[in-house]
Amino acid sequence: MFYTSLMSQTERIFHILDLLMERGSFRRDEVARFFEVSEKQIWRDKEYLRDRCPLSCGNLDIIFDRKLRAYVLTPESADALIRWRAESSLNIAKEKGEGKSSSFSSSMVLSDASYITYKSYAKENFSPSVYERIMLALKTKRRIVISYPTSKRHPTRTVEPLHLINYGEIWYLLAAVDGVILTYSLSRIADVTVTDIPISFSDEEKLRRLIDGYGIYSDDRNSREYVIWFYSWAIPIVSNQVWQKDQKMRLLEGGRILELSLPISNHTELMSRILFYGDAAEPRAPEDFVAEYKMKCRDMAERYE
Repeated sequence: MFYTSLMSQTERIFHILDLLMERGSFRRDEVARFFEVSEKQIWRDKEYLRDRCPLSCGNLDIIFDRKLRAYVLTPESADALIRWRAESSLNIAKEKGEGKSSSFSSSMVLSDASYITYKSYAKENFSPSVYERIMLALKTKRRIVISYPTSKRHPTRTVEPLHLINYGEIWYLLAAVDGVILTYSLSRIADVTVTDIPISFSDEEKLRRLIDGYGIYSDDRNSREYVIWFYSWAIPIVSNQVWQKDQKMRLLEGGRILELSLPISNHTELMSRILFYGDAAEPRAPEDFVAEYKMKCRDMAERYE
C-alpha cells in the first residue's frame, strides 16, 4: 500500500490515542522509535491533537506528567476520548451490520466494535434520487417541488428546503412554506424537482431552535415548561438520560420521585415517550397536557374492558 504523509500522520495519531486509552499515557521517544520519525514530529502530532483535533471529541488537553515522564490527558479530556471511543465503536458496528467493511481507525476502537451489535428499532427506505436532489437544492439554495402522495391536502407542493435530520434512523426534511417550517419524511416523498427559484427564508434563529428542540415534532410555537414525575424502576433509567439540552432534574420525597422539567414547543413525541413508562410516569404540567394524557389513558383502558 502507498502511504502519503497525511496517512502516516493519521496512523501516528491513532497510535497515540490507543496508548492514551489503553494505559493513559505516551512517551515521545517511544512513539518516535516506533514510526522511525523524529521526536519533534511526535511533538507536532501532540500539538495537532491539542489545538486542531479532527475527531468529534474536540481538542484534547494533553499535558506532561513529570512524575511519569510521559504525556497524559486531563480528566475532562480523558472522559471525552472515552465517549469518542464508544461512539466510534458503535459506528463501526453499525457499518458491519450493514455489510460494510470496517473503517480505518484506532485498534482500541476496532477491538471494542467486535463486542458491539447495532440494532435499529425503526428504519425507513427512501429514494436515493430524492436525497440527491434535495441535497443539490440545499447546497444551491433553490426551492423544490415535492410529490407527497400520502398527503390528501397537498400531494404536490413547492417548498424551501432548509435542513435534513436523521432521527432514530429515519430521515426528515425541514422545509419552509410561506415562512412556516414543516417536517417531511423522506420515505414519503415520491419525487423531487429542483427549480430555479432561490429560497427566501432567512430566519436562521428559528431554524436553529427547531433543530435543537425536543424530538422531531418541534414547531414555531413558543416553548412551554413540561413537568413529569417518575417512580420506582424508571428513576435510575431516566436520571441518566438527556431528553432535552435545557432539562432540569431533581429528586423529591427522599428519592421516591424524580422530577424532570424541560421546555418544549410541541408535545406530540413527549406524550408517546411518557406512555412508554406506564404507571412509573406521571405528567404534572401544563394542565392541558395532563388532561390530554389522562384522556389517552382512559381511551386505552376502555378498549380492553
